[in-house]
Order: sequence, then C-alpha cells, then structure tokens
Amino acid sequence: MALINYIKREEATGRIAEIYDGIEERIKIIPNVVQFYTASPELFDKIMELVSHYTDHPNFDRATVAYIRMLISNRENATYCILLQSGILRSLEIPESDIETAKQDHTMVNLPAKNQAIICFVLDQMYGKLTDTKSRIDQLKELGWTEKDIFEASVLGAIQKGMVNVIKTFEVQPDF
Repeated sequence: MALINYIKREEATGRIAEIYDGIEERIKIIPNVVQFYTASPELFDKIMELVSHYTDHPNFDRATVAYIRMLISNRENATYCILLQSGILRSLEIPESDIETAKQDHTMVNLPAKNQAIICFVLDQMYGKLTDTKSRIDQLKELGWTEKDIFEASVLGAIQKGMVNVIKTFEVQPDF
C-alpha cells in the first residue's frame, strides 16, 4: 500500500488493464510500485513508455539499466527499489556477491568496461563527484557510447533519483 490511492490490478480497466496485462506477460507480476504510478492514470501511460524506452533500449542491456537504478536506490536508501532492481539483476543471473560488491562501491560493477564506465559516469554525476566531464565524455565515446546514449543514461539516473524520493515519500511498500 501507499499513502495515496492508486488503481490495483483487480480494479484496472481500459488502458491501465492493457498495460498491466503486458507487464504480467513480461515479468509475471505487477509490482506495487508500478500500480502506485496509476495515482495519475494519464501519467502512468507515459511513465510506462519511458520505462520501456530503457528496458528495450538498443544500446543499454538490462543489467546496465538495473545497476544504474539499483545503485541510485542504494545511495538513497530506498529499500523497495533496491529489492526490485536487485531482483532484476538476479534474474539476469548476476551473482549476489557481485550485487553486494557494487552496492559497496559502484566502481566495482562486474560488467564489461564499456558498461561499467557509463554506470560510473551516471553515479558520479548524480552525486556531485563528476570531475573533468569533457574527458569522461570523450572516454565514453571511445568505448562506443554515443552522445545520445550518454544523455539518455544521465536522464535515467535523474529520473531514478527523483522517483526514488517520490516512492519513499508516499511509503510504497515492498510486495515481494
């Protein structure tokens, strides 16, 4: 539950029911946090489009996206989001020890150097530790990231950081 009302799975009709059906087909459950977004049905559809943009991104794999979300959630001490994103990482067969190591030090993410670099860039950016930005962007480009990718990863970090605070404010409870 949460401090404000939202449309639960059993109450969903129309477009919200369609989106819920698609989510269930893909991940088998409708997490409370997804249901919570229906506090604004109009915004819910747009949020789900944005989520799909990242989960279906041609250049970001699911582990990179989940690590960015999980590591920001970890820094923000957002239990629900940590559990959800850690679960996604485990479903991708990321060992628990790798997840725990990354939580302690985001520079220790056990992914290819290209993916690790974008994750570190975003985390450093979100927490005011990004120095020599031009050089870092040039390094990301040398690894094969486009400027569009770098921008979109940065936006993912900003969205996650903001939404974590919304989820915490309205006390969305873990359901798994």
